[in-house]
Amino acid sequence: MTIHIRLFAAFADFAGTRDLQWDYHPGITCDRLWKELQTKFPRMGGIPALFAIRDEYVSPDTELQDQDSLMIFPPVSGGAASFIYTTALSVDRALDAIRDENGGGEAIFIGRVRRWNEGKRIRHLYYECHVSMAENEIAKIVKEMQNKWPLRKVHVEHRIGKLEIGDIAVIVAVSAEHRKEAMDACRYGIDELKHRVPIWKKEVSEDGEEWIGACEESDR
Repeated sequence: MTIHIRLFAAFADFAGTRDLQWDYHPGITCDRLWKELQTKFPRMGGIPALFAIRDEYVSPDTELQDQDSLMIFPPVSGGAASFIYTTALSVDRALDAIRDENGGGEAIFIGRVRRWNEGKRIRHLYYECHVSMAENEIAKIVKEMQNKWPLRKVHVEHRIGKLEIGDIAVIVAVSAEHRKEAMDACRYGIDELKHRVPIWKKEVSEDGEEWIGACEESDR
């Protein structure tokens, strides 16, 4: 009996591959399998993990079935609309998207790649995500924003792939009748995105390479 495992971000680096076929015994849970992986790949040792089956998060005590396809992610450090982009993000596009005749207040957050981080000179960044899960989670956050505040429009963009210094990594833009609602919702949107959405960042500096959870970037 086998399970297909797909690894993301640092986990794929540690294993030297993104895809594994894993023999297992009936009744094994995600957490138990993760412990077996940590034994085989010691660099994973002590790192918590998130699990998903069929693009939905599952708990660590979920029992695995024959031929399941299990996705394993490092902890997250983030409808018809598309939120994930492989090309340059656009502030003009975001502002056009939130323009509304009764939107008296607009708020926008722009996150860019900076040159220095904690004393390290950055060469470039590389963002990776599981696109369908990231899109679904961002859609949930947008809906939460709309439920919490009387907003007119919301627009979110996040870049993946290789980003150079100065490139825009993320945009959250909001319009509302009044500035307070727009500003509060915009802050909520970027904070939730950075903590919940399965997007990871590889920081390539003159000192080497390091995978960093997206949530860590927003707090630095």
